[in-house]
This record gives sequence, C-alpha cells and structure tokens, in this order.
Amino acid sequence: MVGRMRKFAVIAAVTLAVAGCGRPFGGRVVYQGDYPSYATVAELVDKASLVVEATLADPRDGVLYPSGAGGTDPVTDPQAGAPPGDSGVVITIWTATVTQVHKGRTKPGALIEVQQTGGERDGVVYEQPGAVPFAEGTPYLLFLETYPDAPASLLNPTQAQYVVEPTGYRPVGDNTLTVTAADLAN
Repeated sequence: MVGRMRKFAVIAAVTLAVAGCGRPFGGRVVYQGDYPSYATVAELVDKASLVVEATLADPRDGVLYPSGAGGTDPVTDPQAGAPPGDSGVVITIWTATVTQVHKGRTKPGALIEVQQTGGERDGVVYEQPGAVPFAEGTPYLLFLETYPDAPASLLNPTQAQYVVEPTGYRPVGDNTLTVTAADLAN
C-alpha cells in the first residue's frame, strides 16, 4: 500500500509541476497527469482493488494534498519545492451507491466515495484534458484503486469508467477498450 501511495504522490507532484502548482490562469487551471494505460480489460481488472457498478450522486469539491517524506528531492518528496499552501489538487468527490461488485471487498447497497481530478472551487474551474466528468445519477462500471485515507480513484481517467446501459458497457471519451460481462466473470 505504501508503494501505491508513493506512486500516487509522484503522479500528483508531476501534475502540480505541470499545472503551475494550481495557480489559476484566467479562471481555469489545467492539470496534466501521467496515468498508466491498459492494453486489455484483463489488465484493468488485475490492477484494480475494486471493480463495481455504481450510481454516482452528491458531488462536492475537495482538495487532495499529496504526502511527502520531507526534504528537497522530488523523487522521495513529491512536495519538494512546492510553495507552502499551494500544493493541493482540486478534486470532485462523489458518493457512489454500489449496485454490483465484480472484484473487491464491498457489497451491493454500500456507499463509497470516488474522486475525480478537477471541478470548480472558489470560482475557478480545474480540469484535466481527456477526462470525462461523471454525470450525476448515471450508472457506471468503475475500475478503482482504494486507499485507507482518501476516496477511491479511477485507475485511468477514461479507461476505468464505462456507462452501464441495458445492452452492456459503453466506453467514455476516447477509450477504445470494450468490456463484456465475460470480462468481469470471476
């Protein structure tokens, strides 16, 4: 788990560095993240700690502060060199009602929190190119990484979310991976 959090902290640090540490420019901040991409649905299932179908509601803004080990080396401390109080990443936190569990430790009916990078805070819009924001009330298939001290996050902003439709799962954005029920069978 420590390795996962360190990996997330490094990704967040890169995001902050590219985004100018979150300083608004014309009322918009663009975050750039370096997320792993997956060649197959099997890879997504394997890497996810939780794979669920859930309906999302009640979005609220938040700030994710990466944790560091202290020091001046950005490899060991993702916050090294960041101005004090300027190192948070704006996120939108959703309450997800789980309807089906394909992998992981939760049950249908459970409420979990899921985060997405970006949102609006204090009149400034924060966005991540290519990311597809959730739509409230829409059922999704989600491939998530869970953490003990933060909301779950998508493994990839587009490849890890699919709209649940009566005929199956529809990819969002520029995702070319298709998911079938057989892909999710345990």
